[in-house]
Amino acid sequence: MLIFIHLLILHLFAGEAPSCEHDDTSFRCVSYVRNYDADTITVNIKNVPRIIGKNISVRVRHIDSPEIKTKDSCEKEAARTAKKLIENLLKNAKRIDLENVDKDKYFRLLADVKVDGQDLKQVLLKNHLAYPYEGDTKKKWDWCQRWPATKK
Repeated sequence: MLIFIHLLILHLFAGEAPSCEHDDTSFRCVSYVRNYDADTITVNIKNVPRIIGKNISVRVRHIDSPEIKTKDSCEKEAARTAKKLIENLLKNAKRIDLENVDKDKYFRLLADVKVDGQDLKQVLLKNHLAYPYEGDTKKKWDWCQRWPATKK
């Protein structure tokens, strides 16, 4: 009877939690350390050597968010809001995965960041706290016009 109950429990819960095993292009179940701004975060990657997996800087793929260090008051306000939004999401996440991992031009990890299955890039784009970016020359972005909270 105990074996039957054990098998039933294994069957009921099998597949519910995706694996935390890494593969060639993904690091799964990473731990949030901090975020510099909305598109640059720091994580610890479990089950890899410390020199590779501890305090690793990750750039969110396909977006650029407002800069913290700027003289533009609208951009600075948007940057602080974006940073806090991402900080809250990552601090409270049950699971953070890095997918489609590569290196960027500054040798940081470049990845699609999934927070509890939600794409971090989409959260920022939906809230007008980032714009599409592919690593080329940055656009001059008018955050006073683009970000609704800074419109006067």
